[in-house]
Amino acid sequence: MTSELNFLKRGLSGSQIAGLKGLAESLDDNWWKEVLESNKLLLAVRNGYLNAYVKGQSVFKIGFGKGGSGGSEPRLAIHYKYLVKPDLENKDPYVSFDGKTFHLEPDTIVNREFESKLTLPQLIRTAARFAGAEKSGVHKIASNEPKVIDLEIAFTKAGENGDLSAPRMDIAILVPGETGGAELVFCEAKCADNPELWNREKAPKGAKAPATPLHSTAVIGQIKKYEQFIRAEETQQSLIDGYVSVCKNLVEIGRQSSARQVDDLVRKIAEGLNLSIHPHVYLLIYDFGEDEKKGRIKRKRKELDEAGLRTIAKGDPGDFQLANDIMRAR
Repeated sequence: MTSELNFLKRGLSGSQIAGLKGLAESLDDNWWKEVLESNKLLLAVRNGYLNAYVKGQSVFKIGFGKGGSGGSEPRLAIHYKYLVKPDLENKDPYVSFDGKTFHLEPDTIVNREFESKLTLPQLIRTAARFAGAEKSGVHKIASNEPKVIDLEIAFTKAGENGDLSAPRMDIAILVPGETGGAELVFCEAKCADNPELWNREKAPKGAKAPATPLHSTAVIGQIKKYEQFIRAEETQQSLIDGYVSVCKNLVEIGRQSSARQVDDLVRKIAEGLNLSIHPHVYLLIYDFGEDEKKGRIKRKRKELDEAGLRTIAKGDPGDFQLANDIMRAR
């Protein structure tokens, strides 16, 4: 059965993949070849486009316009703040003003043209400056684990009052199923000092009474809502359909460069291995010392465990081996 929940759709069309392939096979240097070769960029497949992430920052979006017979033409869109040249942080940040004119040369401040082997590294360096510890941790975890197939995940839909709402989770990863096939596991990541780990859950602004009972700790309510979402019967098949498409696209993109190889489990899902949705959302906790591990983090994990949450905690996010960690914890 093909799902009709459009807000959960994932995947690029054949013509969009063909457009990227055309750039990858071009004899000339181009931005897409450099994206494929960069180990500092994580690509996430969306519904008809890609996001490229640097430490949690969506440094640019790869959309598609109408192309020729070879497929859709890839088009890059980037937030202007990432065009600022990173070397400026070592220079005088002030621009002189004579009462009428600001004296500056735009080319010394922002990238206005793409220069091979120069512009992309500058975009990455600038984007990294905006990254906080939590998103940088997500990047480390995902970079170390080839079974991660999505990150910075937003399932957004319009509510009855017109507001946009739905879960936003940090990581989606494949793990071998206990009885065959594979499971898709969603994870939420928190630095140890994130207030949501320690503060009480609050009712939404303007709400007269919460739809569900409030929990003693904010993160408990957050994870419970995520789990309710992914367990819903009308959601599950949509997620499976979407992430099978993601796996197929990742395999197709992997064929375009030896630097973008995919995990065998991703390839097997693309080839038809059964995929199911793991019922629990794992909470990943990091950025804490050994004393905290034996003290407040240990107590917090006990509290969360008693509330039914699955947690994995490591002081350094670079120490996660996420697929193995989940299999040991389940």
